Formats: sequence, structure tokens, C-alpha cells
Amino acid sequence: MATPVVLPDGKQIAIDLLSAALDGVHVTGVLPEGKALNAVLPAVRVLRIGGVADLRGWSDPAERDNPRFSVDCYGADDGKAMQLALRVLAVWEVLKGRSTADGEVTGISQETGPQDRPEDLNSDAFRVGMILGMSVRPPRVTS
Repeated sequence: MATPVVLPDGKQIAIDLLSAALDGVHVTGVLPEGKALNAVLPAVRVLRIGGVADLRGWSDPAERDNPRFSVDCYGADDGKAMQLALRVLAVWEVLKGRSTADGEVTGISQETGPQDRPEDLNSDAFRVGMILGMSVRPPRVTS
């Protein structure tokens, strides 16, 4: 029997890499509620919304995960939220080949561009979101 490969947490990799690249931006998987959100603006929330593992051989375990994310960018006004979304996209485009202790990004994708998401309940924060994807694999062991 093949040894199972534990795939890296793609969401955490995305959060870590975006946090490192977006100075002064609160990047998280869980936003503060209500008015507390205003205190951390600008903010980016990364939610995993699906994706599957691949590169399964006939008897081999998966070697790569392909998570899809809903990425929401929050700003004090509509323009700031859109500018943050465009910054996130610029960073996303250069993530291939970057790594954390948990894994390496082997590919990126953009399913939708920035779109207004005005249904947010916090009327003091504006939100622009998009659907992004990436492929991640466990860190390579070198000796």
C-alpha cells in the first residue's frame, strides 16, 4: 500500500503569502464581527470554497491540491476596496513558485475578476470580491 501524502493547507498558504506581500493589510480567514471590522481596515478575507486534489496515479496518493477561494477585499469606501482587490490580483499573479514551511504554490488561476459585493451587513465597510485558485504541493525534501 502506498504511503498517504498529507497535502498542505492551501488556505493558510494563501493567507501567509498575501500577508507577507500586502503590508498594512489584515489578511485572515475570519473577519471581526460588526463594527470591529472597521478597526482592522483594510482587510482581506480568504475562504476556501472547493477544489480537489490531483495527480493520483493508479495506486499512488494525491500529490497536489487545487483549492478555490472566495477572496473579499474590504475598504473604508468603494474605491479603496477596489484598489485593494487590484493589489491582491497583482500579488496573486506572482505567487507561482513561492512557498511557506507548509508547501509550495505550483500554479494560480483567476476565475472571476473583482466584483462589487454590496450585500455585506456592515454598511461602514465596502467589499469587492473575486474567485481565485491555486495549486499547492507539500514542500520538497532535499538532502
